[in-house]
Amino acid sequence: MSQPKTELILRAAADPALSGAELSDARVLVLAAHPDDETIGTSAVLGRFPGATAVYLTDGAPSDPQFRSPRVSGSRELYACVRAEEAASALSLVDVPQERILFLSGVDQEAIFRVGELIDEFVPILEDFKPSVIITHSYEGGHPDHDAAALVARLSAQMVRQNGDAPDVLEMTSYHSAEGKRVAGQFLTPVSVLAGSIGPTVHLKLSAEERTRKARMLGCYVSQWHVLSDFPLEPEQLRPAPFYDFTRPPHDGPLWYESLHWPLSGTRWRELAEQILTEFGELTCQ
Repeated sequence: MSQPKTELILRAAADPALSGAELSDARVLVLAAHPDDETIGTSAVLGRFPGATAVYLTDGAPSDPQFRSPRVSGSRELYACVRAEEAASALSLVDVPQERILFLSGVDQEAIFRVGELIDEFVPILEDFKPSVIITHSYEGGHPDHDAAALVARLSAQMVRQNGDAPDVLEMTSYHSAEGKRVAGQFLTPVSVLAGSIGPTVHLKLSAEERTRKARMLGCYVSQWHVLSDFPLEPEQLRPAPFYDFTRPPHDGPLWYESLHWPLSGTRWRELAEQILTEFGELTCQ
């Protein structure tokens, strides 16, 4: 069940006119898998809620050079620095300062292998920042790190709940596969919900100013332009995260990253997810 503060944040996200003194203590934390995901899914939210924090699950730099941008040469560490600088530039346009931009230790495409460590890194951030809500990816098989972010957010929030109030988890859109094509900016209807119903989707209508700002934010990600150039500026959508069964595929048929022939399969991802869920025991259920 969403907390009253979360419901108010969702209403204000849809209608910026509602933002005001009653939301002055609302604290929004975005957990994105990679630099640029925050702009794709939450540019409007970041602009409408001052004081937001952006946390990245990975540094956006794959181990295998063939999966890095053709626009950047050099080491993995250099590539990670480029992506961090791009994120800082993009987030400066929505007044997110450097001290509110944090990176966990995940490696692009490999986050699921270190979920336990990533949770250990993320929980202290939640305890320190005390966000009203976490906004992260939905579990939809678009990118293995997106799915890992959904898993990390859910288990981390449940760990914090053991010590008192915990933030609700909201979802932003990214992309998934449908009939062999990439679908961006729309939620997948999940088939792997463990418990609870799917809450209503909030549609964020971007103003002309917000559309221009989002285009500028995307433009900061020069290294990723070969990927981002065909992403729509809107819609942006939010919804309460349902309680996924991460041991089941998010949809029938090949996942998007499987269609790209990446090394990690959905089957292997779910095996690793099941291991961490088993370690958490009763924390897997709400």
